[in-house]
Amino acid sequence: MHSMLMSCSDEDHALSNQKNYFATTSSKKVTTTTGKNSHPEVLKDDLIYDSRSAFVIPEYKLIFFTFPKVACSEWKRMFMRIDGNPIWCKTRGINAHNPTLNKLGVLGDYDPEVATAMMTSPAWTKAAIVREPKERVLSAFLDKSVKEGHYFTKKCCKNLAEGDEQTCIENLKDFKSFLHFVTKYPKECFDVHWEPQVAKIDAKWWPYLDFIGYQNTLLDDSKKLMQMLTSTRDTVQGRTLYDRYGSSGWGSEQGCENRPHAFLEENTSAHNLNTGSKLKEWYTPETEKIVEQYWAVEWKQENIKFEKVQLFPKNE
Repeated sequence: MHSMLMSCSDEDHALSNQKNYFATTSSKKVTTTTGKNSHPEVLKDDLIYDSRSAFVIPEYKLIFFTFPKVACSEWKRMFMRIDGNPIWCKTRGINAHNPTLNKLGVLGDYDPEVATAMMTSPAWTKAAIVREPKERVLSAFLDKSVKEGHYFTKKCCKNLAEGDEQTCIENLKDFKSFLHFVTKYPKECFDVHWEPQVAKIDAKWWPYLDFIGYQNTLLDDSKKLMQMLTSTRDTVQGRTLYDRYGSSGWGSEQGCENRPHAFLEENTSAHNLNTGSKLKEWYTPETEKIVEQYWAVEWKQENIKFEKVQLFPKNE
């Protein structure tokens, strides 16, 4: 039976499925303030304003950018916990990606002038956790094509001409086939799970991120970020976000999944963190070159320092 669960992408419905996510440049005009302390302005058609992936946690003056396939479900549950949402720990029948249920605020909820002030103020922490592109693309394939073939069929195969549609459906477990269709038909097969991460934040705003963590050091980086943040509303003065919410998990009472350890030490069964160990199992010299070519924009973002992953010699 096909799962009816939403994914991180369901909050990004504002992003058109006709977008070519392999484009490396943007023709959008960058509007800035004038004067000595000039900075960009948030516009209504900015990516960070027009999508539901820039989450605002006012109590901790945090703007956190989520990406599909980078623990976004867990972060949303953490933010629900901070907001006092009583269903934050319930995973059975409760979808953390549903805006109606998670009730989380995003940057687009604020006037552009206010959003600009938040994005440019040193009092606000702007943070994101990113994932090595080769690992993330493989994770998207394993999850959305191998495990949930119906998802890739709907998002890609069914949008193709008859001959290609059948070939696509017959090769759902073939990584090379997956890469062929998402790169040859970027509009028909658009999906945020394999869209480059850098395409979700406007180029003008990347330099304003104060903290960029990485999936391969997810536990340490997430803890480090949370230890940077405190709240003036906390009854315990100086207590960090990690000490208040991150160091403890939750029990199995009231419909909660039994996860008593610290934040992200236990993950839901659907979000394994060991895709990196499977790279050589699935990649070939040819498919590695395809990802390096079509997801090249990921490595070109100078604010991100991905760990170098070269599976095969360049001359193979």
